[in-house]
Amino acid sequence: MILRHTLVYTGVKFLPALASLAALMIFTRLMSPKQFGEYSLTVNVSATLVAILANFIVIGLGRFEPTVKSELEKSVLHSTITSTAVVLSCAVTLFMMLLALLDILPSLSINFFFLIVLFQVTLLLMLSQKLINANLQPKRYGLSLALKNILLLVLGGGSLLLGLGTQAVLASLAAATLIASLPALSLWGKISFKLFDLGILRQLWAYGAPLTLLYLFVMIISFSDRIFIDIMLGSSEVGIYSAGYDLTQYTIGFVASIIHLAAFPIILKVYEKEGEKKTKILLTTTLKILLLLIIPVTLGFIATQSEIAELILGDAFSSTATTLMPILALSILLSTIKSYYFDYTFQLTKQTWLQAIPPLIAAIFNCILNYILILKFGLVGAAYATLASFSIYLMVTVFLSGKVFNLPAFPWFFTLKVVVSGLIMAFSVSMLPVTLPVIPLLIFKVLSGCIVFSICLLILLNGEVKTLLGSVKQYQK
Repeated sequence: MILRHTLVYTGVKFLPALASLAALMIFTRLMSPKQFGEYSLTVNVSATLVAILANFIVIGLGRFEPTVKSELEKSVLHSTITSTAVVLSCAVTLFMMLLALLDILPSLSINFFFLIVLFQVTLLLMLSQKLINANLQPKRYGLSLALKNILLLVLGGGSLLLGLGTQAVLASLAAATLIASLPALSLWGKISFKLFDLGILRQLWAYGAPLTLLYLFVMIISFSDRIFIDIMLGSSEVGIYSAGYDLTQYTIGFVASIIHLAAFPIILKVYEKEGEKKTKILLTTTLKILLLLIIPVTLGFIATQSEIAELILGDAFSSTATTLMPILALSILLSTIKSYYFDYTFQLTKQTWLQAIPPLIAAIFNCILNYILILKFGLVGAAYATLASFSIYLMVTVFLSGKVFNLPAFPWFFTLKVVVSGLIMAFSVSMLPVTLPVIPLLIFKVLSGCIVFSICLLILLNGEVKTLLGSVKQYQK
C-alpha cells in the first residue's frame, strides 16, 4: 500500500507542482520584487493565522476521522468542526475590522482585506484536504491541488498580463483556493449546527491545541525571517527572499510531502490495529525511503541551483536567490527528516504537548538570530538563521522523541552511503564541462545525476535497496 500510494501521490502532485513552478516563473517576471513581497507576506500571514487559531480542528479531523464508526458519528464530528471554523472566521473578520477602525493595523507590506478572505478560504481548503487524506483518497487530493495551482496560474498570470496588479493576483488565489475545496464535498457528513458537540470540541482541542502551539512556533521559524526582512530591509527584499525560499520549498518539499501523505495514514492504522512492533518496522522502511529520495534531491538541487534559478525566476530575483538556495535547501532537508520521522512519535502516542517544546526553543533562537544576522549580513543572514534554527529544532526533537516512543535505531550507515552517493552525484554534475542553453543543460545535468546516483546505489546500496523493496511489499495489501 505504501508503494502504491507513493506512486499515486507522485502522479497526482506532479502536475500541481509544475503549475506552482510555472506560476512562480510568471509572477517573478511580471511582478516587481516589492509587489511579490506584498503578495508573499499576505499569503504567509494568512496561513500563519490559520495555523495559530484553527489548526487544532484541521489536525483533529485528520486524527479522528479514521476512527468514526457510523454516519451519525461522522456528522457530529464534521458539524462540530465546521461550526468552530465559522465562529473562528467571523472572529478574525471582526477583529481585523476593529483594528482598521482604530487605525492600529501593523505597518507591514500586507493587504489586510485579502488577509481576511484568504484566512477563510485557506481554512476551508485545509479542512477539505485533510478530510480527503484521512479517507485515503489520493486522486481527489491531487485534483484539489491541481485545481488550486492551475487556476492560480491561469487567473493570476492572466491578471498580471492585463496589468491588474497584486490585488488581482490575491483575488485569483482566493478564488482558486475556494474552488479547490470542491473535491471533498461528497466526503462531508450531514452538517448541522444542532449537532455541535462540546465534548468533541474538547477532544479536538486536547489533541490539536499542543500542535497549534507547535505550528505557531514552526511558522515563526519558517516565516519570521520575512517579517524581519520587511521591517529591516523593505518589501522588495522580502520578494527576493520569498522567491528563493518558495522555489526551494516547491522542489525539495514536494518530494518529502509525497512520502508523508502516502505513509502517515498507514502508519497510524498499523499502530492502532497491529501494535508497536510492526509500527517500528514500518517507520524504518518509511525513513529509508525518505532518505533515499530527499538526500539526492537536495544535493542535486544545490548542484544545479544556477540553472534552476535562471529558468524559474525573473532577472530581478535570480542572482540574489541563487546565493540563498543552498542554505535554504539544507534547512528544508533537516526539517523534513524531523517532521516526517521524529515528529511521528508524538502523534502516535498523542504526546502533542511535548512536541511543542522543540519549536519553542528553536523559535526563540530564530528571532534572535534573524535580528543579529540580517542586521550584519542581510538576506544571507536570514537564510543562515533559518538553517541554524532548524538544526536546533531537529536536535531537541530527537532528544524528546526518545522519551515518548522507543524508535528503532537510526540507520546511520545506510544514511552515510546515501549521502556519499549523493555527494558523488552532485560533484559529477557540477563538473560537467557543457555549454548549452539553460533548459537542455538542466535536463542533461538531471539525467546525468540520476545515472551517476543509480550507479552509486548499485555499488554501495544494492543489498539494502533490495531489502527495502521487500519490506515495502509487506504493506501492499
